[in-house]
Amino acid sequence: MNQKVLLLSIILLVITLFSNCTQQSDFPVLSSPYLGQKSPGMSPEIFAPGIISLEGFHDFKGSFSPDGKEYYFCRHALPDIIPTLFFTKIENGIWLEPTELPVAQGVRTFHPYISHDNQWLLFYWQFRGDPSQKSGYYASARSDTGWSVPQYAGQGSCITGDNSDVFYATEIVQGSPPEFYLKKITFRDGLFTHYKRLYIDTHYGKQTHPCIAPDGSYIIFDIQDENTNLFVSFKNEEGHWGEVIDMTKHGLHPGARGATISPDGKYLFYGYEGDIWWVDAKIIEELKPDELK
Repeated sequence: MNQKVLLLSIILLVITLFSNCTQQSDFPVLSSPYLGQKSPGMSPEIFAPGIISLEGFHDFKGSFSPDGKEYYFCRHALPDIIPTLFFTKIENGIWLEPTELPVAQGVRTFHPYISHDNQWLLFYWQFRGDPSQKSGYYASARSDTGWSVPQYAGQGSCITGDNSDVFYATEIVQGSPPEFYLKKITFRDGLFTHYKRLYIDTHYGKQTHPCIAPDGSYIIFDIQDENTNLFVSFKNEEGHWGEVIDMTKHGLHPGARGATISPDGKYLFYGYEGDIWWVDAKIIEELKPDELK
């Protein structure tokens, strides 16, 4: 190798190393739980601004894995980016930059959820203009190499589950006008096997986006009427759902929707104006009726 070729090789190597270092430094080093974010107090804050909640994008409905080492969420930016699942995980003690989820690329995907046993990823897969494909919830099984090819699990929208993997979802009955209600789902081996409607203060219609507490003691959901707000209902000792409480009258944003609870039950997340927000879950405990405290 002559000196000119050697010199050129060294220059190219330096440029490559510098480029790699620059690209790696663009994303912050995050090593602690919840993507290294400072825990919120009793006032809601944007979750992971510039990392998960990006300016110019609509980010919503995130879900942590039970061990807190993975985070899945939906992102879109019309007209270029259709609703797409993104994820990040801890690798060698560091959170990776969020990327598109490979098993859900190319179609409209929403509302990811990881089962309590950490073995199933469920998400809503919406097909448009292709009658051969069925829209609904799809399930991918975890393996040593990642998530399996998604298989149709059943009808429903906005899955949530408790620590015993009892699932809840939204049911939409087409009509004029359409009917919205919440339902309980039995999930076995990648399939929905049984459905049961929940009757929660039926005075309030269009109940959507359920979020069950890890211990099943309360359920948060949207009520869509003239406005969309978050409401909570607590389960009493007889197993019945109690009074519906408007959470936007107790510190949450009017227009908040799509709540989720962290697997450890410490934080409430929800969507508002294109960002994901979080707040200390003690705000829920304060709303519990006195007879249940």
